[in-house]
Amino acid sequence: MLPRASNILFMELLEGIGDVLIALPAIQALARSHPGARLTVLTFAPGGELLRNHPLIHQVILTSRDEARQTVDTVLDGQAFDLIVTDTGDTGIVRAIRDSGAERVTNLRRSPTPHVLVGEQFLRILMVEELIDPGTITRPRLYPTPDEQDRARAALGEIRHPVVFFFPDAGADIKRWPPENFIALGKTLRQRYDASIIIPAGDDPERAAGIASEIGGTARAWPRGSLRDLAATIEGADLMVAADTGVARIAAALKVPTITLFGPSWYAHFGQPAPHLSLQGYSECPERVVRDFTVQRCWINGVCPFGYWRTCLETISHDEVLDAAASFLDPHAPGRWRPPSGPRYSAYPA
Repeated sequence: MLPRASNILFMELLEGIGDVLIALPAIQALARSHPGARLTVLTFAPGGELLRNHPLIHQVILTSRDEARQTVDTVLDGQAFDLIVTDTGDTGIVRAIRDSGAERVTNLRRSPTPHVLVGEQFLRILMVEELIDPGTITRPRLYPTPDEQDRARAALGEIRHPVVFFFPDAGADIKRWPPENFIALGKTLRQRYDASIIIPAGDDPERAAGIASEIGGTARAWPRGSLRDLAATIEGADLMVAADTGVARIAAALKVPTITLFGPSWYAHFGQPAPHLSLQGYSECPERVVRDFTVQRCWINGVCPFGYWRTCLETISHDEVLDAAASFLDPHAPGRWRPPSGPRYSAYPA
């Protein structure tokens, strides 16, 4: 490795909640590879709130899209960093970083390798540049406070395990699995495992309430609150099924197994390492641009261009997701889960 840094700034400026968690293994590895260094993370709210209370991060600075450049300038003017790592493609911010006087600057935003997970590509870059020791790499971890955990337990009350969270909200219709599929899955999990189903409200409380009502029994919608309170609640789950990669990453960082449903984006690039499972809609799509799904017609127009379905997530059946869930829940012991058999596509250690 190169000489150890003493003051590190990691700028995670890709906006999505999931993006800061994609970067978290790299952030953790930097902290462990430079013991004694002060580590500051500058990132967007609200995702950055999740990093508070992390034992390896000394300071979290939050900004917004409109104020990002001003915040960067203020931070760079106020502190001297000897190592700055970022994932931004903003040319103004990149120029400011280069002019900051930092001894070492690394930008992780490079031409992506389509069939390599984004987080793993970040780690590979840092290893090649001798900024991290491979032995320091671990899965991302989040740390709810004891007060947050107590509030979550009180809100959940006495609840039967397995506890399965559904997150049907995905920020865009083209990324959503149909509500009727979540309803059918919830009914089957109730019948087969006597599972308790919880559906966080997300951006559409009515959708969450409607799904919970149709599932029936003890299924319930979870009112929207802070992101940290949601994380503390998810920590008590036995499984997360989500069409939103950000919430799935929160669950994984709390050691909750996940099943993530993919449509426009490609699971092998934007998914999570095993034992978490990813199910891909219409995997043979001829229009898929693995490196950047936002240039696809489906993403731009909000509907699949082929006319067979509105979104290719409709090709992921209830039975496929049920089989994936069974690999975690069958047989089920409260508080435990078994990694499914099959190939791993990641070398992340535990």
